[in-house]
Amino acid sequence: MICLSRRAGHLDSQPYQHSRRFDIVHRFAFSQGSAKYPSPRRRRRRAAIALALLVLAVRVVFLVWITVGNKTFHALPYPWCGTAAFEPPESREGLCAIDEHSNIVVKNIVDRNSTLHMPEYDARLITWTVGRARVTNWRTVEPGRYPEGQGALVSLEVEISNPGDEPLQYGPLITRSSVPSYSSRPPAELALPIPAGPGEGESFAALFNPRGAPIPSLFGQPPIQPGSRITGWISVITPPNAGAMVGLERSGLELWPVDGNPSYVGIIRLWKRAGTGLVRSAAA
Repeated sequence: MICLSRRAGHLDSQPYQHSRRFDIVHRFAFSQGSAKYPSPRRRRRRAAIALALLVLAVRVVFLVWITVGNKTFHALPYPWCGTAAFEPPESREGLCAIDEHSNIVVKNIVDRNSTLHMPEYDARLITWTVGRARVTNWRTVEPGRYPEGQGALVSLEVEISNPGDEPLQYGPLITRSSVPSYSSRPPAELALPIPAGPGEGESFAALFNPRGAPIPSLFGQPPIQPGSRITGWISVITPPNAGAMVGLERSGLELWPVDGNPSYVGIIRLWKRAGTGLVRSAAA
């Protein structure tokens, strides 16, 4: 057996010597006379079966996706939020469910002149204001979002009452500071109709200790005694042109339960006043 190897730009011919040891290993690893290998026909049959199973699995996944996507089945006793009753122009109040990132979330929706009844508290919107804001870290965010550090300060005055029998601490225990900050799990957000995807808007988290915001803040106040209420402001920073969207269709104040349950959210519509009725759940 001759092996051709390239050295210094030319071919050298050298005999390739087989050792007995290599022959033994070679025969053992690759030439076992007793082994039976599947015929080409059998291999093709196995490949066809594997392909058929793959196609079946894809069809099952597609069927499940279609079923969930069309909301043909869900175990909750609430209607889906995408039904006509909760969409403009009807846009009724009530409880509904929605699939957000593979998690079922119950939305408790009311209009801006209604009282929002959450599991631990009741909330009522009083008014809101929109002013200018200076964003100091504007260079670190999306380019053009806050041009030259200009933004809008949106502040909403809200009343929180405690219908329970025990004192209620609303919101995180924050300290008064001259440095604005955010919470990893914001207790409130402002939703605005800024396109963020098909049928989606954009939300802005509540900011603690914002400069120039009305006082008192709704957060950091003493516990609410049973049967009592507090009033304060929730403030957020938005791009400068987004402040004008407060009060437009699909704008709303989102409030989360005190325990931070991510599967339940209260929404006060900022663009609609009550008067079109209430959508009741099947459990009501």
